[in-house]
Amino acid sequence: MRIIIVGAGTVGESIARTLCSHHHDVTIIDKTPGKLEALNNSLDALVLEGNGSHASVLFQADAMNADLCLALTNSDEVNLVVASLAKAMGTRRTVARVYAPLANNLVAFDYCEHFDIDKIISLEQLTALRLSHEIDQFTEALNLETYLYGDIELMEFEIQDGAKSVGVRIRDLSFPSNVRVGSILRNGVNFIPRADDLLNPGDQITLFGEHDSLIRTRKNLGGEPPQTKNIIIAGGGETGLHLAQLIQKRHHVRLLETDLERCHHLASVLDRNVEVVNIDVQCRSALEEERVGAADVFVACTGYDENNLLVCVEAKELGAERVYSVINRADYGNVITKLGIDFCVSPREEAGRKVLNFLNTGAIISNDGIFGDKIRLLEIKVEKGSLVSSTPLRHVGLPPQCIVVAAVHHGSVSVPGADFTFREGDTAVVITHNQHLEQVLDKFESR
Repeated sequence: MRIIIVGAGTVGESIARTLCSHHHDVTIIDKTPGKLEALNNSLDALVLEGNGSHASVLFQADAMNADLCLALTNSDEVNLVVASLAKAMGTRRTVARVYAPLANNLVAFDYCEHFDIDKIISLEQLTALRLSHEIDQFTEALNLETYLYGDIELMEFEIQDGAKSVGVRIRDLSFPSNVRVGSILRNGVNFIPRADDLLNPGDQITLFGEHDSLIRTRKNLGGEPPQTKNIIIAGGGETGLHLAQLIQKRHHVRLLETDLERCHHLASVLDRNVEVVNIDVQCRSALEEERVGAADVFVACTGYDENNLLVCVEAKELGAERVYSVINRADYGNVITKLGIDFCVSPREEAGRKVLNFLNTGAIISNDGIFGDKIRLLEIKVEKGSLVSSTPLRHVGLPPQCIVVAAVHHGSVSVPGADFTFREGDTAVVITHNQHLEQVLDKFESR
């Protein structure tokens, strides 16, 4: 595929190397001559010096015929302009990286629609999602590092022997309208259930839906109550904030932040059950006072690798059961396990994995393999004249092994029912089997 990357910083360079290793046709645009010279000598890519927010530079990069443009500079405003310009010039898909919280909430104003951008991504949000995934310890088969989509959450649990749902057909379980069964793991094999499939003891079931409804459904199906953990987050930057927002309904959360003004902001945007504490996170006595040793999970995301490593070591020595860290520098990887850190996440690696999901054709925005390679989680753009844009879902004729998990309209996310009709430009989040992929896409693409 033909891919343009604007911004050759650490993130842009890392993604460019990944794409080149997959033999894509990559063009890199940046304003820093020294940086470009180094990349030109080490990558099989076209390197252009210039401002990517100028149409003339994008024209030189052949944006008219590009499959994907990734705007990855350190400026939100530049990235939005670059992605919008590239799309207007003919690039099939455009993605803008942003730091500001707008990536986490497009309900108030849909920047994607306004700028005609296919996707806005935040490294901080992707990092928080990966940490949330690890905290909730989803099965290793569930490669869902970038999805808890808007208000739609994921819940995974085992059907207990003797539960009233055992032996009952899925169609007869009376699920709430905002809950969907995503998959069932049985005897080591994952599959997308049909309406006539029965639940068996020991089935590992994955549900998508709104939080309160998921809790009720889990109880009704005979799953054990979800484990509530004590989570302490050190660092109230965007990553810490995103993480607290993701897990605040499921766990007890305490957020430690050094800057007092930032603490006031955090307290104003988080639920009241999240405790925001103003302390020096690098002070051992302060960590002791905040009972860090009693944490089930301690997460360090202060914004500085060295500080994260330091506070993780302190938390582990104080008795925290598990310690997680955000690490940006790749050369720190060798010391992680030596320091007793249980898990670390790299924002660059998360961004790289996400970008690989954008390498698609047709109406597909992103294509994520979950439960192995046979089951796909898709983001699909509803095209003009498509069947789903004029017909209720119950009459569309989607294959039985296809679950529409969510519908996104102007940044608002909902779980669509059988009588739901998509609109042109909406995004559908769909789970389906590989063998049904073309049949599913036919319903969303222009006729």
